[in-house]
Amino acid sequence: MLWLGIVILFIIFAIVVFLFSFIRGEFNFTRVKDNDTLSVEMRALFGLIRYRYVIPIIQFKSLTKGIMIKSETVTKSSSELKDETKDHITKDKIINIYKEAKVALVHTLNFNDWMKQTLAKVECTDLKWITHIGVGDAPETAITSGAIWGIKSSLLGFSIRYVNLKAQPHIDVIPQYNEKHFSTDFRFAGRIRVWFIVVAAIRLISRAAKVKGGIRTWIQIVMKTRARVKTAS
Repeated sequence: MLWLGIVILFIIFAIVVFLFSFIRGEFNFTRVKDNDTLSVEMRALFGLIRYRYVIPIIQFKSLTKGIMIKSETVTKSSSELKDETKDHITKDKIINIYKEAKVALVHTLNFNDWMKQTLAKVECTDLKWITHIGVGDAPETAITSGAIWGIKSSLLGFSIRYVNLKAQPHIDVIPQYNEKHFSTDFRFAGRIRVWFIVVAAIRLISRAAKVKGGIRTWIQIVMKTRARVKTAS
C-alpha cells in the first residue's frame, strides 16, 4: 500500500508539473534581397518535446499557381531537417481557409472574447524587427523609412494590447542612403502555460456547444485541416 501511495503521489506531482510548465514558441522571418526564410519552432516539457517547421524557399510562380513553398520539419528525435515537402498556396486555398474561419466564427459564441482571453495569457519573451531600406535616393529613402516606422509602431501598439509583453522590444529602421536595398529580420518568441491552454480548450468547446451544430462544425474543420496537412506532406 505504501508503494501504491508513492506512485499515486508521483503521478499527481508529474501532472501538476506538466500543467504548470510552459509551451514555448518562436517565429522567425528574414528577407535579404530575394531570399526569404521562415521558421516556426515549438517546445514543451522543458525541451523534451520539440517541433520545428522551416520554409527556406518562397517563390511566386504565377496568378494561377500562386506561391510555391518548400518546407522541412525537424523533431526532438532528429537533429537534422527531414520530411521535405513542396506545396503551392493558391487563391482557391486561401479562399477556402477564409470560408472555414467564417464558419468557425459563426458556430462559436463570442469567439473574439475567447481569443482575447487566450492571447492575454501569452507572454512575449522576445520581439525584434530590424529593417534595412534604401530606394536609391536619399530624400525618398528618408520618407520611406518614416513610413515603415509608422507601420511598425502601429503593429506594435496593436499587439501589446492583447499579448503580455515581458521583454523590451527591439524595433529599428536603418536607412541605406544612395542605394537600392531591402532586408528585414523579424523574431517573436512567446510562451504560455499548459494549464492555460487546457482551460482555453475547455472554454472553446463550451462556447461551441452553446451554438447549434458548433461541435460538429469544429470537428469537421479539424478533420479537413488534418486531411489538408497529410495531402501537402
